Amino acid sequence: MRSYGLSRWQTTDVMKHDWPGAVPMIKAANPLVKGVDFSAPICPFNTCHDTTGAVSISLSLTTTMKAILEPEKPQQAGSKDVFTVARRAAVGLIIAYVAVILFIMLPAIQTYTIYAHHIDVWGFKKFEHPEHYGLAPGKTVNMKLTSSDNTTIGAWFIFSDHFYRTLPHPHLHTHVPGATTSHDAIQATSSKHIPEAVGTTPTILFLHGNTGTRAHKLRTILYSSLTARLGANILAIDYRGFGDSSGHPSVQGVGRDARAGFDYLVQQGAKPEDILIVGHSLGTAVAGLLASELGREKVHFRGVVLMSPFSSIRTLLDQYYLLGCLPLFKPLAKVPMMPRVLSWSLKHGFDTLSLVPDIKSDVLIAHAEDDWDIPHTHSSALFNAFLDPSEPFAAPNTSVSTTHISGYGSFSQARVANRNVALLKTERGGHDLGKVEGVQDTIGRLFGLYSA
Repeated sequence: MRSYGLSRWQTTDVMKHDWPGAVPMIKAANPLVKGVDFSAPICPFNTCHDTTGAVSISLSLTTTMKAILEPEKPQQAGSKDVFTVARRAAVGLIIAYVAVILFIMLPAIQTYTIYAHHIDVWGFKKFEHPEHYGLAPGKTVNMKLTSSDNTTIGAWFIFSDHFYRTLPHPHLHTHVPGATTSHDAIQATSSKHIPEAVGTTPTILFLHGNTGTRAHKLRTILYSSLTARLGANILAIDYRGFGDSSGHPSVQGVGRDARAGFDYLVQQGAKPEDILIVGHSLGTAVAGLLASELGREKVHFRGVVLMSPFSSIRTLLDQYYLLGCLPLFKPLAKVPMMPRVLSWSLKHGFDTLSLVPDIKSDVLIAHAEDDWDIPHTHSSALFNAFLDPSEPFAAPNTSVSTTHISGYGSFSQARVANRNVALLKTERGGHDLGKVEGVQDTIGRLFGLYSA
C-alpha cells in the first residue's frame, strides 16, 4: 500500500487503531484528501455492526486507504497532443487552401495570373532596336498598330530570309557606294518594302502566349527559324498591356488586337489566303477568336495553327496542378454548386472549344506529350471537336488517317467539310513546341509554304 506522505510506522498505526482517529493524520500528511468525506463508517478489520446489530461485510482498511489515498492516474498526454496538432494542422491547411482560391479568383489577380503580362524575365524594353534581341539589322521593322477601339499596340514585322537578302542595305550589299547606315535610315528603308514582301511571300500572324513580350528570347529564336525554314514573313504583335502596348488585357481586347494585325497585313497588300494565323499557348485562344470571327465573315485565309492549346480556361483550371503536383481546383469539383460558381466568377473565359463550329479554315493542332503546363488531352478534345463539333469528347466518326513515327510521335489527319484538320502529337518538345523542326516542317507542308 502506498503511504502518500505517511511514514511506515504511521501507516501501521492507522491500520491498528480505529478509523476515525486516523483521519486527521491522513489529512495532515496528504493534502490531496483534505476535501474527502470520511463520515461513512468503515471497519478496519472486515467486520462492523450497524445500528440493528447486523453484521455486514465491509471494505478492508487496506482497500479503503488505497481508494482514498491513491488519486486517479492521469491519461497519457502524448497521443492526445499528436491528435490535437494534426487536427490544427488540417484546419490550417484548409483555411490556407480556401484563402488561395479566393485570392486567385479576385478579378485583378485573375488578369495577372492568366496573362502574366508584367512578367518579363529578360527585362529589355528597346523594341525599336530588334537587333538587341538577336535579329539582323533591317530584317525587322518596329511599328505601332491601332485596334478598333483606338488601343495602340506594338508590333514587329520580320521579313522572310529570302526576301530580306534582296533589300538594299549597305550591310547586305557592300558594293553600294555612299549609302547611309544609320539605324533610323535602315528602319525607314525596310518599312517601304513591307507591301512588296506581303504581296509576294506568305506571312504568319504570330500570336504569342502569356508572360513577356514579342522580344522574348524563345520567340525571337522562333522567328529566325520560321523565316528561314518556311520562307515566310512574320508579323508578331504584343497584346494590349504587354510590352509597349497601351491598355489592359481582356478577352475582347486581345481579340481586337489580333484583328488589327490581320487587317494591317491586308491593308499592306497581303491576300487573306496568304496569311497563316499561328498561336501558341494563350495565343491559341486568341487565334481561335480571330479565326472564328473571320469564319463568320466568310473570309478565306490560309489556315490556323494551334500549338500547345487549351480547350477552355475552365477545363484547364480543373486540370491545373500547382508546382506540377498539387491539384488546385480539382478538390472543388466534388463540392455541390462549386463548379458553377467558379465558372461564373471567371473574368477571362477563353473557350476555344465553343468556337470550333465557326472556324472554317484548315487547322493544325500540335502538342507535345511531355508538356507540363497544358496537358496534351486538350488537343485531343479540340481535334475531336473539329471532326464532330457535337461530340468533342467522343471518339470521332470521321475517317482519320494516322501515321506513327517511332521516337518522334504521331500525325493524324482527316478531311472535314472540304478542309484539312490535323493533329500532331510529339513525344518530346515541352511547352515551347514551335522550336521542334518536325513541327515546323509539318506547318510548311500542310499549308503549302514550301511551294509558295
